Amino acid sequence: MRCRGRPSSGRRAEPEPAAAGARPPGGRGPQDPGLTVRVAAAALGLTLPPAFPTQIDTYLEELERWQRIGSLTAYRGRAARVRHLVVESLMLLAALPEPVSPLLDIGTGPGVPGLILKLARPDWEVVLIEAAQRRTNFLRHVVRHLGLEGVSIVRGRAETLASGALAGRFRTVTMRAVAAGDAARALALPFLAPEGALAFPLGPKGTPRGGTRREITLVAPGELPWRRQFLIIPRTELDTGVPRGTKRAAGSLHRGGEPEGRRREDHDGR
Repeated sequence: MRCRGRPSSGRRAEPEPAAAGARPPGGRGPQDPGLTVRVAAAALGLTLPPAFPTQIDTYLEELERWQRIGSLTAYRGRAARVRHLVVESLMLLAALPEPVSPLLDIGTGPGVPGLILKLARPDWEVVLIEAAQRRTNFLRHVVRHLGLEGVSIVRGRAETLASGALAGRFRTVTMRAVAAGDAARALALPFLAPEGALAFPLGPKGTPRGGTRREITLVAPGELPWRRQFLIIPRTELDTGVPRGTKRAAGSLHRGGEPEGRRREDHDGR
């Protein structure tokens, strides 16, 4: 398996987030989720803490247990959750410019990517924003269960929290399937420190404006490439790049990081 991570300046702005029919490492038939994570991490050139596999296993077990009571993610089965919740978070990790901490994840859902990043980098300070009560309860339970320090869960709308204690604190702000384009920029801007940056995965629609695109590709023998593109936008670009009135528009589209009238699972499987 090999991995390619590179800034992209190609003509096509936003390819499909995954090649049609593509499957991640080990995606053919029955697989060992732990092996999938180890192989992917090695291909990405990431060194993970010794406790990471056990912690991820515990996270997935708790997610499965809570899922029996009420939906936290639309991904069915351990293998799909490993691929889309864990490995895709590691792909983002490989794309992030250093330094990263402190990191804010807006609309984190079941902790993706913020909690996964915290497990991969225990020394980082991570804050997770989520509006849904059940998801925040799950996150607090997992954080206690794993005995994690340096991670906070905040329930609320990003638009409301932007003028509070979290304003201007973060080196990195990320979000997944919460907002795109100018709406994502408007949500992130109030939380970023002067030297900070917004980092988020690109979807199949729209054209990114500004920033640097970084493509991460995992390739395994006999498999189609598994690709993700991420957009990194420094705060200095956000200060001048958000059109007048966008913040108000973002507030009308999002409630705590979730599109109104639409479940996040329907959008990205999370």
